[in-house]
Amino acid sequence: MTGSTFQIKNIFTYLILCWVLVISSTLNAQNSDEKPIEGAISLFSIGYGGDIPFGDIKSRFGNTLKFTLSGEHITSSGWIYNTDFFFMFGDKVKEDPISSFRTTEGFILGDDGLYADLFLRMRGVYLGVGFGKLFQLRENSRSGIKAILNAGVLQHNIRFVDERNSVPQLRADGQKGYDRLTRGFALKETIAYKHLSRNRLLNYEIALDFIQGFTSEVRAINFDTGAGTIQSRMDLMLGVRICWQLPFYHTAVQTIYY
Repeated sequence: MTGSTFQIKNIFTYLILCWVLVISSTLNAQNSDEKPIEGAISLFSIGYGGDIPFGDIKSRFGNTLKFTLSGEHITSSGWIYNTDFFFMFGDKVKEDPISSFRTTEGFILGDDGLYADLFLRMRGVYLGVGFGKLFQLRENSRSGIKAILNAGVLQHNIRFVDERNSVPQLRADGQKGYDRLTRGFALKETIAYKHLSRNRLLNYEIALDFIQGFTSEVRAINFDTGAGTIQSRMDLMLGVRICWQLPFYHTAVQTIYY
């Protein structure tokens, strides 16, 4: 296990523990101070999770983690309009576009005469808008199962982290010849359990995402192969995420009792 992998897993564990503590403390106050939940709701979400790659992307990257931001509007009848942004990252890169620079021992010699501190990382983003439905599980509750279809753009590439900037081939725009930048239209289906408490304090979502990216490499040529880039790919990603949600209730009518 590399140091960065160990660090990422520690961060993930820490965030999960924090989330559990927040839920536990909030549950203690859940039975009191119930508020109206009727009407439309707008929500802002921050999430964290991971993806398993399939299809063409599987031969390039291993499992990845992701931070997510989402905006969502739920009508009073449960229809959903949303937008999602995922930032994906990982430290397992299976493809080595700079293998020709390496010594027989696998190192890269920098122009300062020392072995370069060079690391390959996965970076990716997904941005999309969607439409779906929230199916309430019981009356007098806005919690339920969310099903939604998104359409957007998926992009990913290899990022070169040169700690001492000692590899001249990767300076300035040199990385563009090796980074395998890939982009294209993508669909995303999401099934999630959404919890919105009556006192509005405990609001979260556990989601399963399936992304299908109809992508292509966007550089004109790869410097290491001297050949044109791949124009047709199918990148698939299956992942889970946990989201903390901040709801804003648009209660249209306020009943006042005298």
